[in-house]
Amino acid sequence: MPQSTSKAFAWSAIDQIGRQGLRFSLSVILARLLLPSEYGLMGMLIVFLMLAQTFADSGLSTGLIQRQSISDNDETSVFFLNIAAGALLAILLCCLSPLIAAFYRQPILRPLLCLCSLGVLVSSFGIVHTALLTREVDFRTQAIISLIATVLGGALGIGMALRGWGVWSLAAQNLALATVTVIMLWILRPWRPRGRFCWASIRSLWPFSSKLLASGLLNTTFDNLYTLVIGKLYVPAELGFYTRASSLAMLPATSVTTMTQRVMFPVFSRMQDDKVRIKCEMRRLIRLLAAFHFPLMAGLAAVAQPLVICLLTAKWLPCVPYIQILCFAGMLYPLHVVNLDVMKALGRSDLFLKLEIIKKVLVVVLLGATFWLGVGAMVASILANSVICLAINSYYNRHLFDYGWNDQIRDCIP
Repeated sequence: MPQSTSKAFAWSAIDQIGRQGLRFSLSVILARLLLPSEYGLMGMLIVFLMLAQTFADSGLSTGLIQRQSISDNDETSVFFLNIAAGALLAILLCCLSPLIAAFYRQPILRPLLCLCSLGVLVSSFGIVHTALLTREVDFRTQAIISLIATVLGGALGIGMALRGWGVWSLAAQNLALATVTVIMLWILRPWRPRGRFCWASIRSLWPFSSKLLASGLLNTTFDNLYTLVIGKLYVPAELGFYTRASSLAMLPATSVTTMTQRVMFPVFSRMQDDKVRIKCEMRRLIRLLAAFHFPLMAGLAAVAQPLVICLLTAKWLPCVPYIQILCFAGMLYPLHVVNLDVMKALGRSDLFLKLEIIKKVLVVVLLGATFWLGVGAMVASILANSVICLAINSYYNRHLFDYGWNDQIRDCIP
């Protein structure tokens, strides 16, 4: 890798390892203080909050990163559109909160969702700042911001949990995290809107961004479909076990993937005219990921039971089988993202969207075949989905770079 890329990768690693390490430590403390059912209540709202966040961004920030050159009008137009979308979505979530509370038969969700919706509005003020930092491959600033925000948000959540606020401590932690992040972005990244809002800028970004928005909505909906079904059909504690297992098992996978993705997507975007070089870097990245990520996930599966007892206490033991299955599904997660990021870097959001539609049909089929067998069977279907989706995600790269599923697996095995 070039020196600048290696330096960016190092800061991205510091950001991810530090932030995820802090979040993990804070979540362990909160899990010991709170009940599985309280985590289940927050889990019921995740899909709605993530959908709103995806809508607020609309894929336009990724469009700013992917483009070779952007203007002040482009940045300003995206900034104001993000804020308008964030405000509308926060209002919409509050209006829908009675229906969502009735759907789950949990009245507390109504005020809880209204509080959480403020995070969508607050986060919209920092979307362009984050995109510009990523475009500049400046992960040092992002690392500083995320570490400070995580510490302050976690301290508030723990303080409230100790005082008996229950599920409200989780909501307050998330809102504080978003607020501190935006404040720090405005302080440490002194970008301000300098251009003017114009629909021409939005229209120029929209052909690429609209497909990413559609893909993001599909991905967010179906990634959280299991949470939605478990929350509806089972008691909140069962959803709490599933969400805790998912967050623990996927922590290494998401940390490694985000750390890599944040650097390689802008780097691949700058290489988009040199497919031979992209293939070379892609192979090197996949080999590196497999070398330490596969053993890490297998080791986590092996020690899941004593780890849960030690960190979370015995009240969380029912989540152990879920952790073990999800660890093997998480092994392949970085490979999925690398394949998809290359397509986005080439501007092929059309292929990205097509693949997402195919994979979501697969999710529905697997979920429909297993939901009546219990949560364990549903979790097992996630593993099956991960294996099949790797072949789907790498299909077009076999034609674009002559680097398909078989070649990628051969590079992983050594």
